[in-house]
Amino acid sequence: MTTLNPSMKEHLAVPSPLHFQQAVAAIALGEADADFLHYLQFFTSQVPVKNMNFLHVLPEFNLLRAFFGSGSESMISNFELNDEVVREMETKIKATLNNANIEQIRFGVREGNPLEELLKEAADNQADLVLIGQKSSRSQHGILARNLARKVTCHALVVPEAAKDRLDKIMVPIDFSPNALKAFLMALALNKCLAKPAQIICVNVYETPSMAAYRIGKTPEEIKAIIEEDRHAAFRDFLRTYAPEETDHIQTVLIENVVGDIGMYLLDYAYDKGVDFIITGAKGHSKVELLLLGSVTERLLADNDAIPTLIVK
Repeated sequence: MTTLNPSMKEHLAVPSPLHFQQAVAAIALGEADADFLHYLQFFTSQVPVKNMNFLHVLPEFNLLRAFFGSGSESMISNFELNDEVVREMETKIKATLNNANIEQIRFGVREGNPLEELLKEAADNQADLVLIGQKSSRSQHGILARNLARKVTCHALVVPEAAKDRLDKIMVPIDFSPNALKAFLMALALNKCLAKPAQIICVNVYETPSMAAYRIGKTPEEIKAIIEEDRHAAFRDFLRTYAPEETDHIQTVLIENVVGDIGMYLLDYAYDKGVDFIITGAKGHSKVELLLLGSVTERLLADNDAIPTLIVK
């Protein structure tokens, strides 16, 4: 029988409307920035951010020296000193974020590996959110979403280039683990920011075990029905415990896993039902919890080219 972890049943305060104190966003200064900034304008008009740092990472000096010779370090130093990069960032970003709910916007330039410098910027600023755009299967600034999600210690929002500025349906994968609970509470907090609450869709992908070797007197259909009733009961307990007054906007969905790839089922469901936003824990309730990033989250990031995904740490 599926039950909630006793530690999850401890009293939890009702989530306040979602907000972030310190966010860091990677910016590439290329054509692909337009889609990312457009969605950022929409998202931050819904969710307040106190401070937003935009970071652009220049190539390492030794890499440029291999192409341009010994004068490259002087060239790049002058490029940084005259603030040309910062001015370009400021012009592009402020022209887009005209209705954003951000108290203060700052701009920074670092030199080195894009992912490592973004992580350093987040650590230096004690960020509670890191944001990147994602172009097709690769980021436009050299940062793969799954690599960021593995290493970042705060929440991370990955925005695919085809993201729509809409928050009508929010999907939360639920396996009744503490990490899934964190994602669910984040969805409740996000909903409190919206003028029109979104539909929160809690999806559990379950597997029907093979009972061929056991004489239990049950048909496969009967076993499936037992498992589904167990999961429905677990969902009722889950919602009664953590969202007793929010059920009007919450839908629960069960999906049978017959091929072993939970992430594929989740993405297929999200695309089929027109989900606008995914909130997921970094790890799940399985053997992959021993890893830095769960395989389900890996699939949600690697194969998702349209739905913004918030990884909750």
